[in-house]
Amino acid sequence: MAVNRAERARDPAAPVLYDTIGAVLRERAAADPERHALIWFQSEDMHACTYAELHARATACAAWIASHAAPGEVVAVWGRNSIDWVIAEYGCALSGTVLCGFNTAWTDPETAHAIALTEPHIVLADLDGRGQDLRPRARALAGDAIVEPLHGLWSRSTTNPADLPAPDPEAPFLIQFTSGTTGRAKGALLTQSAALNGGLMRVVSGSAIPQDVFLNASPLHHVAGSVSLVIGTLVAGATYVIVERFDARKVLAMITKTGATRIGGVPTVLKDLLELPEFPANGIPLTSVGIGGSSVPEDMVHRLSAAFHAMVSVGYGQSESPLVANSEIGDPATIIATTVGRGCPQNDVKLVDLSTGEIVEIGQVGEICVRSPANLIGYFRMPEATAEVIDADGWLRTGDLGSMDAQGYISVRGRSREVIIRGGQNVYPAEIEQALARHPSVASAAAIGISDARLGQAVAGVVQLCAGHTGDTAALEAFLAGQIAYYKIPRHWRFVDAMPLTASGKIRKVELAKLFATEGNP
Repeated sequence: MAVNRAERARDPAAPVLYDTIGAVLRERAAADPERHALIWFQSEDMHACTYAELHARATACAAWIASHAAPGEVVAVWGRNSIDWVIAEYGCALSGTVLCGFNTAWTDPETAHAIALTEPHIVLADLDGRGQDLRPRARALAGDAIVEPLHGLWSRSTTNPADLPAPDPEAPFLIQFTSGTTGRAKGALLTQSAALNGGLMRVVSGSAIPQDVFLNASPLHHVAGSVSLVIGTLVAGATYVIVERFDARKVLAMITKTGATRIGGVPTVLKDLLELPEFPANGIPLTSVGIGGSSVPEDMVHRLSAAFHAMVSVGYGQSESPLVANSEIGDPATIIATTVGRGCPQNDVKLVDLSTGEIVEIGQVGEICVRSPANLIGYFRMPEATAEVIDADGWLRTGDLGSMDAQGYISVRGRSREVIIRGGQNVYPAEIEQALARHPSVASAAAIGISDARLGQAVAGVVQLCAGHTGDTAALEAFLAGQIAYYKIPRHWRFVDAMPLTASGKIRKVELAKLFATEGNP
């Protein structure tokens, strides 16, 4: 491999799993039956489930599913995070059916699109994030599908678990809908083996051990929840604390009550924890704090490390490939703040020119491509879309632009569709957003391109301010002038009370563009 080429080969010695989720669960239940697999809360009361109990409940759930759906048929789960959601995920794995998590924030048209695409045989419905029962909507939208309450499903089984099928490691297991930040969501299809390896890479990167307790509020309908957390803790033989919905005060209390050793989330979630008045002045000792979803300033990395007396890590993945790259133990704060780490040892990673497909040189911007045992096998029932992103050699085109330094660290520059071409010059939104994030008045920022008759596109900035600050575009432009080239500085601005976010914490830039629709020809 030439040192001047932006590529990193997998480590042949890196561990890779070729197994089923059910087989790993059975091994955990046999080897460490009394260890807590799951912890959750009902009101203020803490409950726990051992690996032996989880295996028994998952098997009963699988038996119910198998009595109503054949292997390979789709089972949709529509509800907020809960113990029942996790058991249903394992139930799908053991029954050979295909799990599809529905976003509880979806509107009826968005849900109808997902149902039309996946044609679920069963819809398991529960409460949404506001506590509203989703079953009436499920019955109205699901057509001929069986609509069943998710809560307590495992306890209603009357089928003999011995009759369960034996899934193959390469059997389809999970339809993971993409965030849909730039258009209608697609369903990334992962096999059982891919999900296991996605979880494996997550725990190996942080040297997780069975004694670890993972607490993270990522939604289970997102790959960070269904794969990194549920399957990751299974692979580690550790404990997963289920957070029903994020509430900073409740999560802070849960960290203490559960003895959590590892927490993580998008930057806004972690910042909310730090800014609680009751956050202990001497901090909370943990092992690790993981950041995902978007980058954070270097001073935030230092704050997190000091507050939790812990290693801070960053990871980069997507629905199509749960973990592409991650930071490593010992990486300094500068690396955590400015990169997403290096390609995981199990992955081949390269950056290619958008036009030619050739590998770019170190330091140049190219599309991030990954070949991984955790990659999707395709978009569900979308062969043309699949052919656009997966080539004959198994490389996935992520749609993300980035650059790689000589040590293999990757800096993400933004989505290829988000590149702003201003007067013939490429402007990468992530560079602007990272610079804005360093301004003391900025809580969150986004850069987008808007139509301009002379330049083709102009750069626009959208800012969510910190409490107590007022919007000052001149001050922001002056601040940026010392950090980025003049043509990258936004000249059109909007200030918002809150950013429109996907369930995974990504900014919906399609919605931001509407803020500038009335400007005509700026």
